[in-house]
Amino acid sequence: MKTNIQHLLTKISLLLSNNDEERWAAAFEQLSKKLDLDYDTALSDIKHTFGGAGSFNDLVLHHKGQMLVRENNELNALQDQLYEAVTTEIINRRNR
Repeated sequence: MKTNIQHLLTKISLLLSNNDEERWAAAFEQLSKKLDLDYDTALSDIKHTFGGAGSFNDLVLHHKGQMLVRENNELNALQDQLYEAVTTEIINRRNR
């Protein structure tokens, strides 16, 4: 599962970086590295990026005032996959 989560984080980070969202891209790169250092804390940190005002869930990619439809659709799909993977992994680890 860790490999899948890291793969999703890398894809998200690249998508964000390619669309001038460097702050979020760097955050997800760091979270990917943190998975190797402190797995449970990293999972929790990833899940927390989805909550609250100004969260990762609220991110909308745009360029020169125009919303990037294709890129946002891709981002939304990756967000869903990441949330599902992290939530499932947290539950699985609690049930061990």
